[in-house]
Amino acid sequence: MALQKECGPRPRAQHVGAVSVRRSVMDEVGRPLGVDPVAWDAELEEMLGAVAEEAMAMPSRPVSDEDLAYWAMVAEIELQGTSSEAPQLPGEALSQELVMAARGLARAGLTQDESVRVLDAGVVAGIEAVGGLRLQADVRLVLLALQAHERGLHTEQGLSLVDWLRIRCPWLPSQDATAVHQIIKCALLPSGGPVKHVAFTGAAPLHRCALVSRTLTRIATCVEVDQHEGYAQILADAAADPDLSDGELARACAELIRALLDHPPEAERTAQELRSVTHRALGEGLTRFTIDAPDAAAAVLDGIITSRLAAPVPTAGEDGTDVPDRRSSTQRRFDALLTVINRGLSNPGAPPSTARAAVLLVIPFDPDTGRPSGVAHTPGGLLVGEASAGKLACGGEITPVWVGPGNEPLALGTTSRFATPRPVQSPRRARWALHLPRLHPPAAVVRHPPPAVVVARRAHRH
Repeated sequence: MALQKECGPRPRAQHVGAVSVRRSVMDEVGRPLGVDPVAWDAELEEMLGAVAEEAMAMPSRPVSDEDLAYWAMVAEIELQGTSSEAPQLPGEALSQELVMAARGLARAGLTQDESVRVLDAGVVAGIEAVGGLRLQADVRLVLLALQAHERGLHTEQGLSLVDWLRIRCPWLPSQDATAVHQIIKCALLPSGGPVKHVAFTGAAPLHRCALVSRTLTRIATCVEVDQHEGYAQILADAAADPDLSDGELARACAELIRALLDHPPEAERTAQELRSVTHRALGEGLTRFTIDAPDAAAAVLDGIITSRLAAPVPTAGEDGTDVPDRRSSTQRRFDALLTVINRGLSNPGAPPSTARAAVLLVIPFDPDTGRPSGVAHTPGGLLVGEASAGKLACGGEITPVWVGPGNEPLALGTTSRFATPRPVQSPRRARWALHLPRLHPPAAVVRHPPPAVVVARRAHRH
C-alpha cells in the first residue's frame, strides 16, 4: 500500500498485457498487400504507443527504482495469470522433459546416406553432443536410482537394486547397473559427499565415479571419517580431472588400497589359493576359457600376449610383394599364447632356450628426489610388486622403463632375466645349485644383473 501511495493510483487491470496482446494480434494479421513496409511499421508503433498511453497512467514525478520494482512485480503476476500452462509438479516436469529429449534425439537421427553428406566439423560436433547427452542421462539415472534405493522400491519386489534396474531398463548393461549401485553405496556413506557431488553434477563419467566409489567403500572400515573424507575429496577431484587417464586413476586407487589394506604375505597367499581356469562351450565350435591368475602369473601371461609372438607378420604374396597381416589383435594374442603352449607340450622336459615372456616394467620415478615414486606396473596397468617381480624374473625377460610424473619416459633399462640352466648332470652340480642363496633350485645366477633386476633378486624367495 505504501508503494502504491507513492506511485499514485494503480492503472486499470490488464494494462501490462494490453500492448503485447495487441502486438501479437497485429503480427498474426500481417501487413496488408500494397502497403509500404516502412509506413506500416510506423503506423504500428504509433498504434502501440497509443495503447500504452491509454492503458498506463504515468506518474507526474520521475520513475524511481521502487516504481520499476512495483511494475515488474505486477507484470510477473499478470503473466502468470494469463499463462495457459499451470505449474507442474517436479515428477511431471521430469517425465515430460525426458520424453521431449527422447523425441528431439529421434528427430536428430540420420540415415546412412545422409550421414555421408555431413562435413567433418559436423561429425565432430555431433559426437561431442552425443557424449554430453550420455553424461547427462547417466546423471539422471544415478539420481533416480538413489531415490529408488532410499524408498526401497526394489525390495518391494524382492530384488536387488541391480536386478531391479535391469528389469526397468532392459537396455542397461549389467556393468553400468553395477556401477550405479556402487556409486549409491559410496554416496550414502557419511563421508561420501565429494563423490556424490561429482556424480550428481556430471563432473565425471559413470565408470570413473564407480572406480572411485569401489575404492572408497573398501577402505571405509579402516580409516576415520575425517580421514576418509579427505581421501574421498582427493579421488573425486582426480575422477573429474580430464588430464588424468583411466589407467592413471586406476593405479592411484590400487596404490591407495595397497597402502591401507593389503598385507603382502596374506594377499599373495590368498591370490595363490584363488587361481583357477574355467571353460564353457559357446557353440559354433568355440569354447571360452576364463583364467584367474595371481599378479606374477598374470604378468607372465601379459608378457606373452604382448611379446614379439603377437606382432603382425606380413606374408609374401604371389607376386613377391608383402601382404599385410590380416589377423586382428585378439587373434594374434591367441596365436602367441598357443605357440608358447605348443612349445612346452612338444618337449616338456627340456628347458626353454629363450625367455617365455617379455615384460615391459614401467617404474614411476621422481627426478626431484631421485627415487621411485610408486609401484611398478605393466603398460596395461597391472601392478607388479617386489615379490611378483622376483617370480616373474625366473621365467621372462624384464625390460625396465623409468617414467616421470607426467608418464614421460626418462630412461630405458637393459633387458635381463634369471637364466634357467640345463638339467644338472652331476650330484656335485646338483648340490651346488640347491644351496644357492634365495634362489629356486632350477634357477641360476643372474647374468649381468642390471639395476632394475636387483629388486627382483631381493624379493625372489619362492
